[in-house]
Amino acid sequence: MKMLLFMLLSILVFASTGLAQENAGVLVVGNPDSQYKSIQAAIDAANPGDTIRILPGTYKESLSISKEIKLEGSSRDEVTIMPEEGKDLGIFVRGTENFSIRSVTVIASGAAINVSRSSGQIEDAFIAGGRFGISFSGTGMTLEVVDSYITSYDGMDNEEYIETRLAGIYAYGNATLIAENSVFERNGVGISLTNDLKYIITKCTFKRNTVGVSLGGNATGSLSENVVTENVENGILINSSSETRLEDNIFFGNIWHGLDLYLNRCTECECGGDEFNGIVIGSGNRFESEDEICPIDFWDESFYSFDKDLGKEVEQD
Repeated sequence: MKMLLFMLLSILVFASTGLAQENAGVLVVGNPDSQYKSIQAAIDAANPGDTIRILPGTYKESLSISKEIKLEGSSRDEVTIMPEEGKDLGIFVRGTENFSIRSVTVIASGAAINVSRSSGQIEDAFIAGGRFGISFSGTGMTLEVVDSYITSYDGMDNEEYIETRLAGIYAYGNATLIAENSVFERNGVGISLTNDLKYIITKCTFKRNTVGVSLGGNATGSLSENVVTENVENGILINSSSETRLEDNIFFGNIWHGLDLYLNRCTECECGGDEFNGIVIGSGNRFESEDEICPIDFWDESFYSFDKDLGKEVEQD
């Protein structure tokens, strides 16, 4: 009898889930004939599983998302979300397991997108944030950032030094960050990771940041097939006491170094320690010269190779 009840309950749950997906709606925002004049009004009216389609325009709103919805712009060149006057947060996502933000531009003097206790995906976005482009925290959550361009609000349209406290992505906690095929340019730190964060960073470009990637705490993961170039102080700075894997990354044209351990002889400010306590493994990493890697005597020779024409080769590709 118990087995029969369990089977019936399972069928009902499956049917209700399938029905919810089948009945998922599309809410349109943006022109006089649309259902909604503001994005937040559509979010408030949406049911889990719905898609909110945003037509071209500039929307001066601070958005709050706490349900499983898809926020989809017509394109990131046509849809811009900016906080209204007196606010500095663009989008706040909290307490949802499967959200999606796609094909929009988000510009904010504070945090452009704050993701708290949520899992989801940010795709094909242009993000310019003040304190953070994206802030992400949680336990057991996963955030994917794909095909996006992330820069600092303070770094737009100027060449001034950007403080390292201003991060493109700042992620912490016992969560997982996946960054793929994205560009991090003109941030204080392109990606800053700490605590027990797990990460996969692949096929990204870190260009003209003060620091490209900063790994601290027990952050554990891999960086593969990334391009690290023209960063001011450090391309990838490793201060993690856990394991870091680097595979097939390219380093050239960085002003201080492309790859550094957090040691006083490897940091421009001489603020590192005398010994490194983490583990760094990998292979196939290519450097323009020995000046791009510090300390040169730390890694096995299979970890790296040198090519003085590396920058020219990448530009031609």
